[in-house]
Amino acid sequence: MTTPTPMTDTGSMTTREPRATSFVDWFHVNSRWVAIGAAVVAIAAGVAWYIPHQRALATRNADRMLLDAKRSLNSGNAQLAESDLRKVADRYPGTPSGIEAGLLVGQLHLQKSEAPAAVTYLQELVGKAGTGPDAAAAHGLLADALLQTGKAAEAAAEYEKAAGATRMPNERAILQGKAGYAYMTAGRSADARKVFEALAAQQETPAMAAEARVRLGELAAGAARS
Repeated sequence: MTTPTPMTDTGSMTTREPRATSFVDWFHVNSRWVAIGAAVVAIAAGVAWYIPHQRALATRNADRMLLDAKRSLNSGNAQLAESDLRKVADRYPGTPSGIEAGLLVGQLHLQKSEAPAAVTYLQELVGKAGTGPDAAAAHGLLADALLQTGKAAEAAAEYEKAAGATRMPNERAILQGKAGYAYMTAGRSADARKVFEALAAQQETPAMAAEARVRLGELAAGAARS
């Protein structure tokens, strides 16, 4: 006994949609979408390989160029060394060697008593360093340059940023001490006292804590005389 085909309201047989009854049929119907999906996967895989590959290549090139620049520096050719260091810093700003090259350029400016030029250059370098492992060194060197230009209060702020960026207790304490001294130089005794009080209270670096207490005594004596 056969089952009658359902009829539409008009009396005609309903139209059946084709259905994939096997994998081959399904693939034939959906081949276009399969091809698109395969292309997307291939592109994603290519990008996932390309980006790390390019980063590794940039790091190797920066390392090699920095080594060449250091050789020029060690040979006494400061002019050639600075030119080479600038190339490394400009071409590879996001690499450790690029940041190190920038720090060396800043140091060369300071050695030549070009503190204003060092400030301008290092302010850009601080932005490139961001919050990376060289952030403390970049902020600290910028603070040194600012102090040489007579901008003690700005230098103190940079020293504090440098102290906040390092994970090494000894380096942090030294930078905090420099910040306190810079505040004293700027005549901002209250800010200096705050820094030295925090430094005196820490126990990781006893020598710096003792020096901070000496500075607090100097601040107290100065306040008594005024």
